[in-house]
Amino acid sequence: MKAKPKNSFYLVRMVCASLLLGSCASDSGYVTYQTTAQKGLSTTPVIFELPEQVTDTLIKNVFIRLRNDNTYPFANIFLIASLTAGGELVTQDTLEYAMAAPDGKWLGTGFTEVKESKLWWKEGVVFPAARPLKISISQAVRNNGVAEGVSKLKGIVAVGISIEDQ
Repeated sequence: MKAKPKNSFYLVRMVCASLLLGSCASDSGYVTYQTTAQKGLSTTPVIFELPEQVTDTLIKNVFIRLRNDNTYPFANIFLIASLTAGGELVTQDTLEYAMAAPDGKWLGTGFTEVKESKLWWKEGVVFPAARPLKISISQAVRNNGVAEGVSKLKGIVAVGISIEDQ
């Protein structure tokens, strides 16, 4: 049996490392997460205070990022997202996003049981000058036929935001 040259082994390792590093590169812009795995996503908002260098005068797109695992019990999610500037409410939206396809497969990206979804929230945002700037996200999921909402939503392991140049 003929042995493979050592150079090909190193070449394969370099190609694999390049692919892994390239796939982990983030989008241009600001990305941050808060873990919710221990307590579940609640009706109490997760609050992100935005650093000033992210909210300059350029036009931005704002995304909500969710990471869910296989214990998430619903095919969709309802979120309440708001932006405040200097303590004043600038905008607030109630949003619905699909989390699973009709066949039950999770939407989003990821190779393990945790899937990450990058969800559009706002396009073409010019952030106000007033500080502090805060984005808050809470869930508003209800079971069918039940008036009261789910207080703790299991299966959402992290909530994040990303702010990208348009």
